[in-house]
Amino acid sequence: MGEASRMATVTFAHLTDIGRVRTRNEDSLGAFEPDDPALLQSRGRLFVVADGMGGHARGDVASRLAVETLRETYYEAERSEPLPEALRVSVQIANAAVYRESRLAVGEAPMGTTLTALVIRDHDAFLAHVGDSRAFLVRGRQMRQLTEDHSLVAEMVRDGVLSATEAEHHPSAHVILRALGLAEDVTIEVRGPLALRTGDTLVLCTDGLTRQVRSHEIRRLAESRPLRRACEGLVSLANERGGPDNITLQLIRFGPRRFLPAALLSLRIW
Repeated sequence: MGEASRMATVTFAHLTDIGRVRTRNEDSLGAFEPDDPALLQSRGRLFVVADGMGGHARGDVASRLAVETLRETYYEAERSEPLPEALRVSVQIANAAVYRESRLAVGEAPMGTTLTALVIRDHDAFLAHVGDSRAFLVRGRQMRQLTEDHSLVAEMVRDGVLSATEAEHHPSAHVILRALGLAEDVTIEVRGPLALRTGDTLVLCTDGLTRQVRSHEIRRLAESRPLRRACEGLVSLANERGGPDNITLQLIRFGPRRFLPAALLSLRIW
């Protein structure tokens, strides 16, 4: 049996929605699996969500460019860095691409984007993260946030200035301290390897979901429903509660599926 055939089953579903208030969708997402078995074995499968910053010009351009550049860079065959360094370097290159594009638009405000990227290789997960989109791990009836928000209110909570409840309704809740494209360099939060277990579900989402839907609701739907129906249910909940922002999420299941045949789309960006 070859190395590629021993790789664990990974299935997923995803959805992006404009919401009920915005006039355009500034979120982007991608799910990637290289055709080359050797590259798949060394680099794994890549999942990304990005939220173009609504207060800046061309947020939709920033998020899409970040996802495209990350995919192209991460899967370059000649790259030699081991995981997770290859992921960190690729996000840094994506940051530079968005920064260069922003500087070309003379007279316009800077553009930026959050980015949360997940790699699953063999039985391990790796994460790279900038901004306030989020990654969660659902394991049975427990859910753990795997990323920290790089936002003003999150920092105030960590410093003990605000409670988590106060932070949810704080007037500066949308102030981001770290994003791709705003400077030549950015500090990237990188994690991994994180050992996965059969049945684990990973959630990647933008704040259009997490500001409207509570963690226990995300966990309940992600754990109890087929992945596509869970995505649809979570987006519906966010929209029922006003849908003030774009809503984007990916649900990724590791190991045997209870609901659908294994499937993974290659080289797709939304």
